Amino acid sequence: MTEWTPETVIAASVAGEAPQTTPEAFSALEPEVIALWRLNGGIEWAILLSVTFVIITVGSIMLSLGLWFWALLAAWVLALVVAVVQTIWYPPLAYRYSAYRITDRVIEVRHGVWFRESRLIPLSRIQHIDLRQGLFERSYGLATLVFHTAGMHESSTPLPGLAAGKAAALRDQLIGQLHHRPLPASVTPPDAPETTNGDATL
Repeated sequence: MTEWTPETVIAASVAGEAPQTTPEAFSALEPEVIALWRLNGGIEWAILLSVTFVIITVGSIMLSLGLWFWALLAAWVLALVVAVVQTIWYPPLAYRYSAYRITDRVIEVRHGVWFRESRLIPLSRIQHIDLRQGLFERSYGLATLVFHTAGMHESSTPLPGLAAGKAAALRDQLIGQLHHRPLPASVTPPDAPETTNGDATL
């Protein structure tokens, strides 16, 4: 019995086979993406909290806020607690509810903790595929595939948290599949020119 992975599904689709995919065929992201999300979230929160702390401190000195300073400082401490909890607790949950699968017709990407979203990308609508690697992604050996589509509400869909080598292989195989797809029924190839005595008649 053939084990259908994203790579074998793509290869089978090119060969004209139709694998039987099931909801259990979803693939998880790489676990290293949890540390990456924690790092990105920590940096964002650190910048935000640093700026607000400076504003609160300078404002209290210039405007003599008095008791308002302590109220704002208490709110800042509360925001700090929220930042720490979210940075540590949220990425594992986001990882748990993030998955993808590739069938012979669509790519399905699932994500979301509070509001879960499942996005279907028909292979026939994909125009091109980008492979992106940010500075921190490279340090974790990860990459993001971005699918650009035509005729959809959102023209691009990212798929983060892939191993860099696997992302490159999936991109190349999907591009190969797109090059093998047939022309739409409404598009017919031009007629070959008639030839007379070896010369083409235009």
